[in-house]
Amino acid sequence: MPNLFGTDGIRGRSNKEMTPELAYKLGKAIAILLREGSIKRSRPLVGVAQDTRTSSNMLFTALSSGLMSYGADVLYFGVLPTPGLSMLTRRFGADASVMVSASHNPMEDNGLKVLNSVGLKMQEAEEELLEQLMESDHKPVSWDHIGQLHYVSNSTQLYGDEILEKTHLMLDQVPLVVDVAHGATYAAAPYVLQKAGARVHTLFATPDGYWINHGCGATNLEPLKEVVKTMGVPLGFAFDGDGDRVMAVTSSGRVLDGDDLMAIIVKYLSQRRLWDPKLVVGTLMTNSGFEEFLKKMGGELVRTNVGDKYVSDSMRENGAMLGGEPSGHVIYTPVNLTGDGIGIMATVLSILNQTGQSPEELLKDVNKKTQKTVNVPLGKRLNGSSFDIAQLPELRQLVEDYSGQGMRIVLRPSGTEPLLRITIEGEEEQVSQALEAIVPLVERIFKG
Repeated sequence: MPNLFGTDGIRGRSNKEMTPELAYKLGKAIAILLREGSIKRSRPLVGVAQDTRTSSNMLFTALSSGLMSYGADVLYFGVLPTPGLSMLTRRFGADASVMVSASHNPMEDNGLKVLNSVGLKMQEAEEELLEQLMESDHKPVSWDHIGQLHYVSNSTQLYGDEILEKTHLMLDQVPLVVDVAHGATYAAAPYVLQKAGARVHTLFATPDGYWINHGCGATNLEPLKEVVKTMGVPLGFAFDGDGDRVMAVTSSGRVLDGDDLMAIIVKYLSQRRLWDPKLVVGTLMTNSGFEEFLKKMGGELVRTNVGDKYVSDSMRENGAMLGGEPSGHVIYTPVNLTGDGIGIMATVLSILNQTGQSPEELLKDVNKKTQKTVNVPLGKRLNGSSFDIAQLPELRQLVEDYSGQGMRIVLRPSGTEPLLRITIEGEEEQVSQALEAIVPLVERIFKG
């Protein structure tokens, strides 16, 4: 397993772990990998986009220097959501692409996500090879083979128009609220809704990089809930920093997470006999109530490890058109091949418009169980192989005791942050009791 790459690329604190030197080395490695591959052009073409963080320009510049120094051309899309980069990678026929973003992480962090020629995250074997090439002694190319930088000035429009074309979204003056988290969706989300005909109120749209994800966005829905309630609009949507997640809030204050949004899509596809094969890919975090809903609809849930990379891989293996996570990563292949917050927003709004039904009406058969997650800070980021509950007998016994009472308990290291995530699902009172017992023990073990 790669040492630098987590489940969502390379991440760390800007100018600490995430340095210009690292970005340059990654650019170098990507260029070497592509030049030694089977590309059909004289120089590899690599797409690059970024979010709004203060360090994104710095990392983009260093990354591009590495790419060009080792003979790759750079196609720069500017500030664009990750799913937009995925879509335009295919449209422009790039050999690979890189997103400069740390997604939902705090503003001090940044990251680098490497995508292949179809806009999907690279496999672990490829990431391992990139790490080796980053430290290799390859020499830069001669002056006449140095790569060039090409800027695509209308990337937001290209991405947004393709979303509209695929979802057939038409909104006749429907009032909506979007929380763009001061991030990569700040231009694209309002563009899509306004062009579809909606009246849009945009929250947290200052793209200066100092406030990305801070107290807003898909990881903090309270401001959105308050505005939706105060304005009396039917729906509000919130994205994370790079736009691959989306959550929604209804006028009644109900939160629609990834499971809910997928249930709406499943209901629509099933009614129109378009759900084939009848399965959805989820993760260990997927609510059992959603799984029961799928069974009632004549389908099934395929569970995989947490991370949209694993969801995407399983979808391809099983031929599924829909998959995702409660966190708001939802992949719906008729719209995009990767998690696409704006694409899923447009899909759900199109379904509501076509059916004339509210989210509550479409979700009346979905009875989710209480599920709560607590994040315990760790001194460093762990990967799944370095966390083995079997080596922690006291914790293992406690988890087994509560699991025996009918609860579903998942303990997993975050793939993107130095956290241990504790998720418990069951009856509300049981879940609270289990968390009160398990969380202090985990804190004592890892802080001791």
